[in-house]
Amino acid sequence: MRRSALILLGVLLALGAPPRAHAEDEPTTKPSYRVVVDRVEHEPASIGGTRLQITMSALTLQGQRIDLTDPKTIKTYLGNTELKAPYSLGSFINTNEALAMVVIVQTSIEFTEVLPAIAETLDGTFLAAMDEKTTQVALLAYGDTIGSGKLGSVKTARGKAAALTNDGSTGDPALLETIERGLSLLKRAKTEPEGRPLRKVIVVISDGRERSGDRERVTRLGTRAAKEEVRIHSFAFSPEDVRRPLLNLGELSKRSFGTFRWLQRPKADSWAPAFEQLRDEINKQYVLTYFLSADEDPTGKKLRVETVGRVVAKSNEMKVPEATCNAEPCAGYCTGTVCAVPAAPEGRGILGWILLVGGIAVGAIVVLVVIGTILEKRKGAPKPPPGLVPGAVPGAVPGAVPGAVPGAHAVAAQVAAAPPVAVPANGPCLMYLSGPKTGVRIPLHHGFLIGKESNCHLIIEDGFTSGHHAQIGMDQAMNCSLYDMGSTNGTFVNGVRIQQKGLEHGVTVRIGSTDLRFLTQ
Repeated sequence: MRRSALILLGVLLALGAPPRAHAEDEPTTKPSYRVVVDRVEHEPASIGGTRLQITMSALTLQGQRIDLTDPKTIKTYLGNTELKAPYSLGSFINTNEALAMVVIVQTSIEFTEVLPAIAETLDGTFLAAMDEKTTQVALLAYGDTIGSGKLGSVKTARGKAAALTNDGSTGDPALLETIERGLSLLKRAKTEPEGRPLRKVIVVISDGRERSGDRERVTRLGTRAAKEEVRIHSFAFSPEDVRRPLLNLGELSKRSFGTFRWLQRPKADSWAPAFEQLRDEINKQYVLTYFLSADEDPTGKKLRVETVGRVVAKSNEMKVPEATCNAEPCAGYCTGTVCAVPAAPEGRGILGWILLVGGIAVGAIVVLVVIGTILEKRKGAPKPPPGLVPGAVPGAVPGAVPGAVPGAHAVAAQVAAAPPVAVPANGPCLMYLSGPKTGVRIPLHHGFLIGKESNCHLIIEDGFTSGHHAQIGMDQAMNCSLYDMGSTNGTFVNGVRIQQKGLEHGVTVRIGSTDLRFLTQ
């Protein structure tokens, strides 16, 4: 019996979905790794060309997340050609993208002892960590029949999880039928707005027994899940230590590119680490973002990701879709879920030219008058003390934005309080990447304010920008950092929303719907 169990364990490891081991069970051999590409999104970019976003997992076979923050560890291929474009690395929980998840729990009488541990960890460790705004969950309990359930809020699913009890069934469990129902629920899942990218996951907690006894059906179901981009993550537990049915769960996870974890004890302290791993696998999943030039079209090419160095692994292949915005064709560029199409220039008649020239002349006269008035007023005006943000009230907290709630912009106060930096003409700047000012550069200095208020150094009035949207701080070495000042629509660097971010040469900055590039000179 002991030899048979070891052989079975080896088969599970070969499936690419190994059990979750306890400390005393940890293997002494060198661990293997796996990389899975979940989704590939492709959309027109406001800076020209397209944006390619790859959502991927990188794990050891024991389920631990692999650190890929070193840029030299990741290589992306389109066909057989390595993609050389620069990329930014983020995580799924920071993308504000949608997640639809079906949790399937066996509640037959054999699971009576372990259900309290499952309920505790599923509710408090796993579901509690899911984003209420972007996640929809269904919980399906099953034995020899399938419980009812539909996609709803995380709060509702947590309530059902906490109340899990055995259903008294003693017959063969309906595992595959329950998974098929879960796939149907995910196929009907909706997003707001419709067409928004949606990640799909099934979590199965089971002993692997299935009343049909059809192993080929197990394989077909796992393959179907992969085609529908649904990952099946399984937690295998056999109350009576019958291990052969666990192969069904290993096959489902392997075929769908999900993960398999083997639980060997019914106590909550044994389940919590496994659920924590899956929580991190979902929330901290890597997101690679590439910006490609207009003449570099990846549409239709097969994409894969490889890791090199200490961790060597190769992902599955996925076909790059056409560039769309919210699943719809876009002749302009995508901003959020909206396709923005620049207005076509209109021709002017003779009258139009006369009005244009006259308007320019009048405008020039007005500007000259205003400049003269300002100069006259400034002759006797005292200079503001060093470090005070333009437009600030004397005596206020240094760096505070006029009209802001006290303490609301502590970071901005720190920016303004630092010693001023003399910036040469060829120092750091922002360059417009779109609109009529494309190519125009704006020199930066310490405390540089961006927003739609009149006291900002860069005024953006595009309908999506806050009054005091963001601010740039600069140290004595002219290294720049970008700070979001509590804006409504967020501040983005290379497509990733930030609160505070050091700026490197060439990164793109999005304020509202305006795109700029940061240049060090």
